[in-house]
Amino acid sequence: MASSLSLCTASWLASGQGQAVHAADDIRGMDSSRGDEQVAQAVLYQYLSPISSVAEGNLATKKESKPLTYKVKRGDTLYQIGKVYGVDHRKLALLNRIKNPRLLQVGQVLKLPLKRKWVRVKEGETLESLAEKHKTSKKMLIKLNPDVAAAGSVYTGQVIAVPRPIKVKVPKVTGGPANRSKPKPQVIAQAASAKGAASFRWPVGGQITSRYGWRNGRMHNGIDIWNAQRTGSVIRSSLGGRVIKAGYSNGYGNLVVVDHGNGWVTYYAHLSRIIVSKGQAVGRGQPLGYMGQSGNATGVHLHFEVRRNGQPVDPLSVLP
Repeated sequence: MASSLSLCTASWLASGQGQAVHAADDIRGMDSSRGDEQVAQAVLYQYLSPISSVAEGNLATKKESKPLTYKVKRGDTLYQIGKVYGVDHRKLALLNRIKNPRLLQVGQVLKLPLKRKWVRVKEGETLESLAEKHKTSKKMLIKLNPDVAAAGSVYTGQVIAVPRPIKVKVPKVTGGPANRSKPKPQVIAQAASAKGAASFRWPVGGQITSRYGWRNGRMHNGIDIWNAQRTGSVIRSSLGGRVIKAGYSNGYGNLVVVDHGNGWVTYYAHLSRIIVSKGQAVGRGQPLGYMGQSGNATGVHLHFEVRRNGQPVDPLSVLP
C-alpha cells in the first residue's frame, strides 16, 4: 500500500498539477451524489496536501471587481434587500439612482456595493468561523456559494466566495436644497382648523420628526409625525372623502389612502392597525387607524402625504 502511494505521488510530481485535476474529474464521474463528491474532493486534497503547497501559487485566491447584483422580486423593499446583504438601504437607493424606494419594479436589477473574493478553506474552519473571520453572516456565505448551500458545510481545501465591500462612486444629487441639516422637531397643535370645514386638519397631534423634501439624498414625499402615545395614537382623516386603499403596501406598511375629490389625495402610512375599509366614505376627523411601525419604518410614527393630481405637495402648505 505504501509503495502504491509513493508511485502515485511520484507520478503526480512528474506529470504536474494537471494530473490532480484529471483525478478529481474521474472521482466526479464515479459518483453523481453531491455529498460523495465533496467527500472525494476533501480526501483528494488531504492526500495531496503534503506537496500541494508547492503549487499553492497556482491556486491563489482572487478578487472580482464587478459588483454583485440583485433582481427585484414581488414584495421586495430596499430596506429588506439591504438587511439581507448587510447594506444600508439609503446607499442602495443612491447607488441605483432610485428617487422613490417604494416604486421598485419587479425584475429590476440592482447593483450592490459588494464584490466576491475567493478564499480557500483551511483545516478546522467552519461556516461560522469563516463568517466571523470575513465579517459577514453564515446566511450570506450560503447565498454566495450554491455548493455550500447544497451540502450545508465546507471542507478543507474548498474554494468559496466571501463578500467584500467596494468603494462606489455615489451619484451626485441635484435639485435639493442647499441646507440639508436635520430640522428640529416642531410641536404641532391638535386644534380645529380656522379655515372652515373644507380645510385640511392635522391627522394626529405630536412632533414633526422629518419634513417634506430632500433627506439623505432622496426625496421624502411627506412628513413624519410622532407622539408619546405611540401605537395608542388615533390617526384621523385630514379631510372628508372616500377610502381608495386600506391594506399593506410594501414600504408604506399598513396604508390608508383617502380621495377627497378635485385631485386631492392623502396617504396615512406605517399604521399598526387599520379600522376602515376600501370604498368606505369618511368624514373630516374620522378615525382611520392607529400609529405604528409597519413597512419600512425605523420607529413608531405616522408618515403623512398630500397629493394633488398625483403629485406630492408639502403637507405643511395646506395644513393650518
